[in-house]
Amino acid sequence: MATYVAVFALVLAYAALVAAYAALRTLAKLRRATRVLAKGARGEESHASLLETTQRHDERIEVVSDEVEALRGHIETMLGTTPGDAPGALRNIALVRYDAFTEMSGRMSFSLALLDEKGDGVALSAIAGAGDTRVYAKGVSAGKGEHELSPEEQQAVSAALAKRRSLLARRAS
Repeated sequence: MATYVAVFALVLAYAALVAAYAALRTLAKLRRATRVLAKGARGEESHASLLETTQRHDERIEVVSDEVEALRGHIETMLGTTPGDAPGALRNIALVRYDAFTEMSGRMSFSLALLDEKGDGVALSAIAGAGDTRVYAKGVSAGKGEHELSPEEQQAVSAALAKRRSLLARRAS
């Protein structure tokens, strides 16, 4: 019996040593990570804190954002209109996801309507099957399909046209 107790104590001691070793390695990784964060983004010679580094990045993002806005204004001045108001711009977009087959789940199939301000455009459908995916495109003119639209395609076109109506209502008010 004493032998069993001694063997059990040795196994328990070994398990404790392995757990202690794992804890020390984790602690060492945490210390390294803390040192890296404390040094900042520029490396060993920089003594910037994480907060200072974050503030520098925020300032850079703000500068880039201002440059993008200036470029957008320049484009609008050149065109004389906003890009969304350009004739033929695809501004009414709607997506409908669904399960085309009972054996496929996750709503991997979809129908996408891309329409301009007049309701002209295209309805794209991707039907995901077990072994392949098929893609279909159908023209849309004044909100009606040039070929018969599936229920999901019609739902996407209707949703895109509803966005157009709400946009027109907002402009009118």
